[in-house]
Amino acid sequence: MKQWRHTLENFALSCLSVAFRRLPRFISIRIGESLAGLVYLLGLRVAVAKDNLAHAFPDLDQRQIQKIARGCFRHFGALLAEFARLPLVKRENLFDLVEIEASQVLDQARAAGRGGIVVSGHFGNWELMGASIAILGYPVSYVVTRQENELVERQMDKLRRGEGIEIIKRRDATKGVLRALRQNRVVAILSDQDAHEAGAFVPFFGRPASTPRGAALFALRAGAALIFVESYRQGLGKLRVIFERIRTDDLPPDRDAAVYELVRRFTARLEEAVRRHPEQWFWMHRRWKTRPPNDLPPFSEGG
Repeated sequence: MKQWRHTLENFALSCLSVAFRRLPRFISIRIGESLAGLVYLLGLRVAVAKDNLAHAFPDLDQRQIQKIARGCFRHFGALLAEFARLPLVKRENLFDLVEIEASQVLDQARAAGRGGIVVSGHFGNWELMGASIAILGYPVSYVVTRQENELVERQMDKLRRGEGIEIIKRRDATKGVLRALRQNRVVAILSDQDAHEAGAFVPFFGRPASTPRGAALFALRAGAALIFVESYRQGLGKLRVIFERIRTDDLPPDRDAAVYELVRRFTARLEEAVRRHPEQWFWMHRRWKTRPPNDLPPFSEGG
């Protein structure tokens, strides 16, 4: 039964991808939004999204929370359409789709010869962001997690590799990331999902959230630049991409404390971005599922 379900899911995604690439961009995005709107109406993970939003924005009423939640689903439907259309993104039309700010941060990192760790979250359109800098000639590697459906995973990885992106599976991250940094590559890591007991519990919307430590650990171990990237969709207009170096010259001498501080810093930057465009973050994920071992109380506004 599972194999049949995976085959059907892969077939559906393949058909959608072909349709999205053949239709005009505007229509593809609208179809993606509409399909995600149907998922919202069916109630799939809607309760999780609304509960997360209610905790993150306690001053909002139910009508406002519902509006953001619905917008979130529609955003990820649009993202699916844009992901499927990646093979259509070329150097000659790139700047019709993407507006990039502070790319010199990447240049400075590579000039040092140790590569760079680009850290972000499931926010805006990280797939188009990564493809864009690869098209511009930066050697890009993605650290990706294993999907339950291996057929879908292969299809997703094929789209990424088609844009010149190297794939590093999370299970191979230790060797793969360090090798990529030695090759002076730009390694992109999404670090905003629950990391269970292995994560660093840093404040995120006023609550301790178990956050992956890998980006910070790799940056410190390799002496690579740690760069936060914010990307957000401007309606049907261009995706705006902004790179920002995370400061690392004032960290505590203790390695664990330094890792915690770096995770806290890039998570704080992500929160700032999400507060500006809340409908573009993945609220359907149980971000605060894992509780800290000593059950830390909620953080104050000052952290």
